[in-house]
Amino acid sequence: MKKAAFILGATMLPAASAMAAPSFLTSTTQTDGPGYTYLQGDYIPTGHLAGAGHDFNGFGFRGSYQLPSHIIVQGGYDRLDVDHSGEDVNRAFFGVGAQGFYDYGSRKGTGIGYYGTVNYERLGLYNTVGTRDVTGTGFGLTAGLRWMVAPQVEINPHATYVDYGELSVDGVDYGKPDGFKYGVQLVGYLDPDQHYALTAGYDRSDLNIGSNNQDFHNEVNVGVRYTF
Repeated sequence: MKKAAFILGATMLPAASAMAAPSFLTSTTQTDGPGYTYLQGDYIPTGHLAGAGHDFNGFGFRGSYQLPSHIIVQGGYDRLDVDHSGEDVNRAFFGVGAQGFYDYGSRKGTGIGYYGTVNYERLGLYNTVGTRDVTGTGFGLTAGLRWMVAPQVEINPHATYVDYGELSVDGVDYGKPDGFKYGVQLVGYLDPDQHYALTAGYDRSDLNIGSNNQDFHNEVNVGVRYTF
């Protein structure tokens, strides 16, 4: 009897050890809700630079990585070409924060994810005064929801408070733009494992850049995403 008990205990030991292993030794994969390790490319077909009276278009990319204990790292970059102007705009951010997921008991694969990050933010205005450039750096605070209305459909409203610091070049003062950026993104997953997705979004800002209070309004983007 003792021999049989010893054999049974030895057989169960590896399984018990695997169950007791801390998460950082096993996997960082999100088991509930949408994944946070992904790469995304965006095309921005249209937007309006309010105050300047010009439209713009451009491209961008986003990246996110899921760390243990619900920690996330995110970053992004946009390049915008302003119509009827030699001016270009670059926007970039890098943030660290946390995320969670609430399963409200509906069908499997649905629920509400929530996240927040603290960001380094950068805004570059190129060829604004002749061929000279203006760059501001500061911080941002982002909060968002990832509402899985269906297993293959996500709605992502989001908002960021940003302070770019002081923008000036050669005596030309562009002020200290700060304010809110906000928008919503729709994500449609193309496979049951949620690796491949198409995205569409709408964004605008209230930052008051420069003497004519320029803002990014009615910005539309479409993109593709791969979640690892």
